[in-house]
Amino acid sequence: MESEVNIVNAELLLRERGIELLEQRSSDVGEFSSLITAEVLSETGTAVAAGTLFGNNMPRLVRKGDFRLESYLEGTLMIMFHRDMPGVVGKVGSIFGAHRVNIAHMSVGRGSDQPGGEAIGVLVLDSPPPAEAMAEVLALDEVAGASIVNLPPAGQLPTWMGR
Repeated sequence: MESEVNIVNAELLLRERGIELLEQRSSDVGEFSSLITAEVLSETGTAVAAGTLFGNNMPRLVRKGDFRLESYLEGTLMIMFHRDMPGVVGKVGSIFGAHRVNIAHMSVGRGSDQPGGEAIGVLVLDSPPPAEAMAEVLALDEVAGASIVNLPPAGQLPTWMGR
């Protein structure tokens, strides 16, 4: 967007674009003491993500679509969808190692309780990977897709939250 989105103008910007915002709250006891779930519906499908806060300042992604995991939410992330089989993590690590991209943290989750199906991997990277590294990851037969997400570093608030 041309203008910066912040907590004050976010709802107005959504409405101007024909996007409906629906907020629901529940006091039901669940797996987490607090959980925020975002569900985005569009003509092409539905995207769901859920996050929680550990302690006072440790946000975690705990669900992406049908996948359950526990991933840090900070800095440069690579989110990849892949087959749940031996060697995939090693291949991706070798690619990033060859391109001098350090993996600070990794979380993997399955779409079911059974091994061998679809899986998700979220890698927290110390630096953005070069396009060549991403092309090599995406060329792996076991990888169905991958994308980069840039978030503020640990301990830093997003710009839209002010100082």
